[in-house]
Amino acid sequence: MKDPLSEIFTWKNIVVQFYGQPGTFKTTFLVQIMQIKLKNGNNKIYLIDLTGKFPVIRFQPIKHLLKNMVIFQPKTLKEEALLLDDLFVQVLDERSILFIDDVFRHSNLNRREEIHLNSYIASLICSISKKLSFPVIVTNQARYFNNYFQPFLQNLTLHYFHWHFFFEKGIKPNTLNISLFKKEKFIIQYEYSLDSKGFLIIPNLS
Repeated sequence: MKDPLSEIFTWKNIVVQFYGQPGTFKTTFLVQIMQIKLKNGNNKIYLIDLTGKFPVIRFQPIKHLLKNMVIFQPKTLKEEALLLDDLFVQVLDERSILFIDDVFRHSNLNRREEIHLNSYIASLICSISKKLSFPVIVTNQARYFNNYFQPFLQNLTLHYFHWHFFFEKGIKPNTLNISLFKKEKFIIQYEYSLDSKGFLIIPNLS
């Protein structure tokens, strides 16, 4: 199998999930992909930033290209669901690119409402992916359960999302281990080095 992180650029009609603990460069890799897409094409990029902390300053070197990026920061699960619904019906077309940073969250809703909304969000993201020629890429938090790290709301993500990459810091300095996760098993692991900006050094990433 070729390096799956560079292969992402050839995939379409799928949802790719990056998950891991905080500080494992998931969002940094989103920035890296966005910068490449902004430099190489005319695609309109839509980012849903659910943390309110997305590092827009990282785009300063290419700020003249930011006219092709739109950032949304919904405050609640309901706002997120309404936004995705609106994007799906009225905004996104085949050439659009959608990223969602920290896709799921706890809320002040009761448990039943929260599960319902997160299920709707996951199914809508899957539906959106069928419309686009570049993968929908989401980041998600991880929790340690049953002797391994799993993505938050794992049952939903395994049902609706297609590819799952687990990010964790490597033993060596400035390295990151990324595992491809499928059917509740890690099937392949890659070690990547990080450059001085925290970007992953990936062969043939373009």
